[in-house]
Amino acid sequence: MRKIYITLGVLFLGVIAMAYLYFSNLNTEANANNISLNAVAKEASLVFSFDNDKSFYEILRGQDLLQNILGEKKSKELKSLRENLIENHEIFNQLDGQKIYIGILPGLENTVDFLISTQLKANSDPIKVLDNLKSSKIKIEKVKDIYKLSFTDSTNCFVGIKDKLILISNSASTIENNFTNQKIEKGFVDYVKANSRFNKNTLANLYINFNNTPLLLKNLLNSSLTGELHIFSQQNTYVALSYNFSKEKLLFNGNTDVNDNNYFKLFSKIPEQKININVILPTKTANYAIYAINDYTSWRKQLMELQTGRSETEKLNKNIANINQTYRLDIEQIFIKYCNRQFVSFQLNTGEKFGAVALNDGEKLNQLLLDLSAEYATDIRIFKEANIPYIFFGDPFKKFERPFYTIIDNYLVMANNASSINSFLNSYSNGDLLINNEDYRGLTDQLSTSATISFYVNNKNSNDIFGRNLKRPYYKQYQSKDGFKYYDAFSYQLSGGSGRFLSNVLLYKKAEKVIEPDTLNTN
Repeated sequence: MRKIYITLGVLFLGVIAMAYLYFSNLNTEANANNISLNAVAKEASLVFSFDNDKSFYEILRGQDLLQNILGEKKSKELKSLRENLIENHEIFNQLDGQKIYIGILPGLENTVDFLISTQLKANSDPIKVLDNLKSSKIKIEKVKDIYKLSFTDSTNCFVGIKDKLILISNSASTIENNFTNQKIEKGFVDYVKANSRFNKNTLANLYINFNNTPLLLKNLLNSSLTGELHIFSQQNTYVALSYNFSKEKLLFNGNTDVNDNNYFKLFSKIPEQKININVILPTKTANYAIYAINDYTSWRKQLMELQTGRSETEKLNKNIANINQTYRLDIEQIFIKYCNRQFVSFQLNTGEKFGAVALNDGEKLNQLLLDLSAEYATDIRIFKEANIPYIFFGDPFKKFERPFYTIIDNYLVMANNASSINSFLNSYSNGDLLINNEDYRGLTDQLSTSATISFYVNNKNSNDIFGRNLKRPYYKQYQSKDGFKYYDAFSYQLSGGSGRFLSNVLLYKKAEKVIEPDTLNTN
């Protein structure tokens, strides 16, 4: 019996030892992945993540995913990296199965850089990696602690090695700054790790840290982050998306998490709604943002809480009290009663900006607003008092302080110029509408007809707008056949309900029509 106890004891200790070794290895692997993730997350706004596997590269060859973002020059550098480094048998073995992160981040002098971050396998030797490079047709120069690799196709890159961590970039300063910068983006890193657990079976993942977008956009844009772009200057938001392969489109699905109490947070617990306000949008629409709610009364209370947090309540309440007293109205009850739970802000290719609200009874609302407005022309009126759209519908309508408006077919449409309203009415009455556009219908066929928030950008109609706002090199890339020239539209759908948004991101390119040959004999 004693021998049995001794045997059981030895077995028990053996199980404990094996478990300890197993979980120690897991922790070692996790710590290694953390090192490479911490490195890329410091400054990057976009982080593309995948496992170093040959099948991934074979699939990715069918789509120029990063080329569309980075441009021809940097894409050529990445292609050269893949051919000279990743496809090098010895080097591939040192990184086989390891997680690879590609970060997009701001560089010096208005440039955009890439940073590849990964780590060697536990039994790999960094010195042997360099020896393998030297033995191939690659020229290596050491600049301080950074290695410059020059390839036979005249491209080059920079490599930094620190213990098991490997950083590769088009810029030496990007690697140097990363090694000296001790910052850890803990919130974003934890977010990536948490979402990586649920995305293990996907081809690749894309993570976005909107906290880092202001510096990146500063390098891309001629203008500052004002107007519609102001949201990017204060967005504590993370996005985790899974990549779905297709030759015709870029499609990602995942989640968007708004971490601060801001305007978008007001929609995070609202389930997706059937979108139909897009039926009024003109064919020349360059972009739009549609917002759908399920109950205006409760949503309005949340909006008021947000405005209170911004110390705006006293001013806005005075505005409402003045309107009610002057015009003998209860304007809040009017909008509560007649708002039909969808509103949109949109912009035409001319740059003209509009806002629109769906209504329950447009004719009745028109009558109630007669005293509060003045007639400018047939079917066009102007509010006599300021801030009415912003008070009741929030941030997208702040630019319409005292707008001209029209009410037609249960839609309140507003703009800052009467000529814009007149242009809208002409398009609407002539049926010159976006929903009649074949390319737009092709896009919507790829998407759900329901959402809580829906963003859309029409590539062709946005050309002049991007021309004014993008710095010349990036506008050239945007127009390039190797950039976004042949893509028709971009869509970003957010569906709330649980406090976070289920998200669909689509960069759409219509399929080329195949012309069937005429097989009839005409002789």
